[in-house]
Amino acid sequence: AAGADIAEFASERANARQAKIYGNLLHETMQAVARCRHPTVAMIKGPCVGGGLEIAAMCDLRIAGQSSRFGIPVNKLGLTMGYGELVGLLALVGRAVALEILLEGRVFDADEAYRKGLVTRVVPNDKVEEEAYATARRIAEGAPLVNRWHKQFIERLTVTADLAPHEWD
Repeated sequence: AAGADIAEFASERANARQAKIYGNLLHETMQAVARCRHPTVAMIKGPCVGGGLEIAAMCDLRIAGQSSRFGIPVNKLGLTMGYGELVGLLALVGRAVALEILLEGRVFDADEAYRKGLVTRVVPNDKVEEEAYATARRIAEGAPLVNRWHKQFIERLTVTADLAPHEWD
């Protein structure tokens, strides 16, 4: 996904009330993906930018094609990522890489995304769908409760940022 439809910002986030509603909805959506009791596999074909990368970061595994492109160039739009979006990126790649992605706002290739820990696996473009479904089948062939427990254990052991609002002077 190329991310949010910027043209909608004027009507969907035109004021503080709308922005708060939008942010809460986005946070709930991201948490629903992250907390899905079943393993989730993101199949990435082409651009995975902005909101697309934010959603993919919430998935358990991410399979990308070689020509996929990644980035979150919100700094060029004068926008910030909300806590609900940041938590997935931060948990996935850590502080330094999350800051690099956000502060530079550049778009980069699948190999760099793999090196940064954004994707689980990079495959030839014509094999993305096949590999994503094969991955899902291998997961489904495992014991469902064990998969669920492993997700819970990893969640409990993952150090996440304090999501309480901070005051900045």
